[in-house]
Amino acid sequence: MSNRLENEVKYEVDCSVLNDLLERLRALGAKIEGPLREEDTYYNHPCRDFASTDEAVRIRVSSGKTILTYKGPRLDSGPLKRRVELEARVDGPLPEILEKLGFRRVANVVKDRFYAEYNDHTISLDKVEGLGCYIEVEGPDPEGIVRELGIIGRLVEETYLELLLKKLGEG
Repeated sequence: MSNRLENEVKYEVDCSVLNDLLERLRALGAKIEGPLREEDTYYNHPCRDFASTDEAVRIRVSSGKTILTYKGPRLDSGPLKRRVELEARVDGPLPEILEKLGFRRVANVVKDRFYAEYNDHTISLDKVEGLGCYIEVEGPDPEGIVRELGIIGRLVEETYLELLLKKLGEG
């Protein structure tokens, strides 16, 4: 189980930027993992609305692993997203367990992702089904890494779930 403070920024970019940045990160010696297909299923709590409390419960399936994640409310407002994140790798019928406990499935977010480890930061290069291409930078100084790498795009404060629900007219 991991318990940490998530500290990240996200940019919507033209999809051609992903390949260019991936090659640049390789040239800089970043450790690259991927491509990975990640399928995230988000759930709402039976007694409180996570949309109004700014929390999230997610099951992520990727490369044969299942990870249960809780994301706490954002600690600050603005483009830098900081929040508590708890994760546990699990086996078994997790969706059925959550549904038996009264949790309701909200939506699925599916993405093809590369991870790059660079200067104590994790950089995710994402193609998100139905939404487009994004770069997330997570670590102690994500804005500094964005400047260093010259990442240019539209700064996005919403989560992928929020963006998807907004696009579907449910958010």
